[in-house]
Amino acid sequence: MSITPLMTFKAGACDFDTSSSPPKVLPKPASGYIYLYEEDDLIQFCWRPRAAPMSSPELKLSMVPTDGQFIPYQEKSSDSSTIKSPTNGRIFVLKFQSSSSRHLFWLQSRSQHPQGDPSWFSPRDLKWGEIVNRLLQGEEVDIAEEVADTSNENQGGGGDTEMEDARPEGGEIQGNIGSGDPFMGNPENEGSGSRDGGADGGRA
Repeated sequence: MSITPLMTFKAGACDFDTSSSPPKVLPKPASGYIYLYEEDDLIQFCWRPRAAPMSSPELKLSMVPTDGQFIPYQEKSSDSSTIKSPTNGRIFVLKFQSSSSRHLFWLQSRSQHPQGDPSWFSPRDLKWGEIVNRLLQGEEVDIAEEVADTSNENQGGGGDTEMEDARPEGGEIQGNIGSGDPFMGNPENEGSGSRDGGADGGRA
């Protein structure tokens, strides 16, 4: 099957360790990609290790419009111009209206913060998340134009947005993640069977 992705960017999948206090987000070791494409009039949200072909994602979810949200997990701050994660990595959560299941991902492109702050969401990071979220709402998005605008803002025009890979220090992403946080849920739980890509782990 030929797949033409709407967008692709570097991201790693996460596990959520509730056995420690505070709970920890544990990045899986594989370098990976999040990518989205259209199939059967639905957006397919996929994650795969970089060594795997696009036709064999480890995670594939058929997204019903408006059911899913892809949003940054951010700390509360009085400074609305600075968006940071309360962890030492930039975490996005895929959550659902119809289910309590959650999937967590950390951005694997290197932080664009001038001092290298790994928890800082850059305009590019937020734009990627915004585009994914709008696609999940069923919106028509001119992705090339949106990404180009952010690239020009961050790089002074025509810069390379394919940044170096980042790695979490110590092999884990830590932060004060309490049980009352809105994205809490079992990241291994796929939710309802209608969204799952298949019993073999979501292979296309």
